[in-house]
Parts: sequence; C-alpha cells; structure tokens
Amino acid sequence: MSDVVTMRECTSEDAPTLALIGAATLLEAFAGLVPGQALLAHCANHHVPGAYSVMLANPETRIWIAEVPPGAAPVGYAILTKPDFPGTLAQPGDLELRRIYVFSRFHGGGTGRRLMDLAVAGARAQGAKRLLLGVHPDNQRALAFYRKNGFEQIGTRSFHVGSSTFEDPVLALTL
Repeated sequence: MSDVVTMRECTSEDAPTLALIGAATLLEAFAGLVPGQALLAHCANHHVPGAYSVMLANPETRIWIAEVPPGAAPVGYAILTKPDFPGTLAQPGDLELRRIYVFSRFHGGGTGRRLMDLAVAGARAQGAKRLLLGVHPDNQRALAFYRKNGFEQIGTRSFHVGSSTFEDPVLALTL
C-alpha cells in the first residue's frame, strides 16, 4: 500500500486537514484507554486548525502529510519540532518527533516508516544530534515500531489528558 501513498511537506493551508487527522487518529488509537470526555476535550483543545497554524508558522517546525488516491485523501502526518520535555531529558542539539500519526488501516504498509524516514532526514538536515519522542505507555504497537527504528528509552514524562495522568516513556534516537 505504501506505493500509492505520497508524502509532501505541509503549508499553512493544511492546518484544518491536520487538525482532522490529529483528532481522528487520537480517537482511533486511545478510545478505551483514555476516558471519553477527557479524550474529546483534549482533541477540542489541541487538534484544532489554530494550533496547527501556530506550528506551521514556526520556522523550526516541519510537518509532512501522507496522502492516497483518489484526490489526495490524508491518511497520516509527522511533526518535527523543538523538544518540549521536562527537566534534563532534552539536551542542546535535540529535536522532537512531536507526532507521527497514521490511520490504522494504513499500518504495516510502510507509511509510518516513510514518515519516520522524512523526520529523521529532516532532523539530520537541521543538524540535530538526537531525535526524541514521547509515547503512551499502552501503545505497544508504536513502542515496537520505535524500538525497531533504533529508539531507546531515556526517561519518562507525565502527560495529562483531562484528569488522567500517564507516565509516557520518552525515547531517543542518536542521529
């Protein structure tokens, strides 16, 4: 399936599409793991066009979108940006893979791998020494994917969704 998926870097016009993908993939991945109202509130606060517009306006942030025919239907995206981790987890020269979201129907076909390759290449082009990411502790498929791609756990961070707090593993890939 990866052969029909195209990748391109996003522009400001993509903010509404990114918000839809972000909310939909978050709901798809975490319904049943995170309380429903908290999940919906998180999407309403963080997966809105304005939030993506702010990210796209930041010259230190790059976002790639994955699309399929017909009509370039969006199926996922990846965000590369400055790290936002507490304490000493992030070091000078680090970048963060803030999100890499792909609809489950497209898992296993190489789409996530291609988005990861774009993020790693982008981080290297920006001179990063490490690529960091945080992941929900119950997202075993994602954890396996990241480990397969060379990421190793360097710590944890508290991540809040509504009144729920998760201790997310923080992973790093030395570039």
